[in-house]
Amino acid sequence: MEWHEYSKEYFEIEKAKLKSGPLEGVVILDVSYASPAATFASALLAEMGAEVIKIEPPEGDELRKLSPYGEFYLNDTGLPYLIEGRNKEFITLNLQKEEGRELFKKLAMHADVILESFQPGWMDSVGIGYRQLREINPGLIWASFSAYGSFGKNAEKFAKVPDSPLFGVAMSSYMEASRELPEAGEPYNLPTAPGFWMATNLAGVYAAGGVVLALYYRTKSGKGQMIDITSLDSMVHVGPSVFWSHAHGEPLFVGVLPLDYAVFPYAYWRIKDGYVFASGFTDPNFKALITQLGAEELFEKYPNVFARIKLENQKVLYKELAEKFEQLTFADLTKRMLEWREQNREGVAVYMKITTPKEVLEESYWKERGDFRDVKVEDKEMKVIEPVWRLSKTPLKLKWLAKKVGEDNGFVYNKFLGLAGKDLEELKKAGLI
Repeated sequence: MEWHEYSKEYFEIEKAKLKSGPLEGVVILDVSYASPAATFASALLAEMGAEVIKIEPPEGDELRKLSPYGEFYLNDTGLPYLIEGRNKEFITLNLQKEEGRELFKKLAMHADVILESFQPGWMDSVGIGYRQLREINPGLIWASFSAYGSFGKNAEKFAKVPDSPLFGVAMSSYMEASRELPEAGEPYNLPTAPGFWMATNLAGVYAAGGVVLALYYRTKSGKGQMIDITSLDSMVHVGPSVFWSHAHGEPLFVGVLPLDYAVFPYAYWRIKDGYVFASGFTDPNFKALITQLGAEELFEKYPNVFARIKLENQKVLYKELAEKFEQLTFADLTKRMLEWREQNREGVAVYMKITTPKEVLEESYWKERGDFRDVKVEDKEMKVIEPVWRLSKTPLKLKWLAKKVGEDNGFVYNKFLGLAGKDLEELKKAGLI
């Protein structure tokens, strides 16, 4: 059997449904509010098989109101929250009242992990913070999400400032270092932000990773711990532009392609049928790229990496390559690239078509990989993304999307606290759930 067919059997989605996730049996309370980072983190942990209980105030999380241009809602819940609520159980609880906080303490005794995004120190000040709950649950893992973290001068000064999707990108120098060159002129030579929630999603990934590390540590020590997460820290760790000041005094404003401060050619060009990303950085790779483009003479002009990486040379070389790219289609480039590899010639040139979101959904690659699944929620057909981590023995799964506010009150409160029927009715009348 060919390796591609053999390996595919490990990751069949239908077979995955019959296997347990890696975090099966782990109970997580997500008590975060209006926090995209924490919401994304708990979604990843829920995909891993953990029992994630999303605790909302009785009126629901503010994030439910967000949806693209306000055009897609299901049960008063927008598309982003609907998807990031996957695999979670949803209950309501009013932590602003003392009685609600007492119920939270009782739930926390059954939890392995708590995710929260309140103003740093608030939960501690009302007696339900990490310091208090670790006394009744020593193995508790606590992940705190905030704009500036739990300690330091800025953490104290800006404690009331909530985190936001653009906060980490702005404060980490990412936006400033992603300008185009000055000659691009206004309005192009401006600080640039990605068109998605990059910083908070990245913080969510780091947080989920931190929880898994803490769970592993607990298996060896029996002890829980606290995790401090900010989108700012997350962006600084992946934004190397902030370090270039050691060599240049100021970051290089060449973070937005088509030019790059570290490697070149490593950019996009216009072709006959759209745009293509192309890479040919090392000398053998550059030679492969320009030979495939029919521009071998450029190797004498730019014989090594150092000749190509200088900013003034990048500008000229980019235009010279642009004349060649404009004459070709993506199919032309792909054919030349594959023939080069089949002939075992030296060097590797890489081309990737720059696609639109619509083209992504139509591309057969994603279907073969099982990256998307069509799900019917009530009367709406939705295409949702499958988990990205593929584990053959303990696969991650998509079970369901976000539920209604408090939909699992009966199930969760009965399972963990033995409350049902009239008990829940009284809690609801008292404004506690």
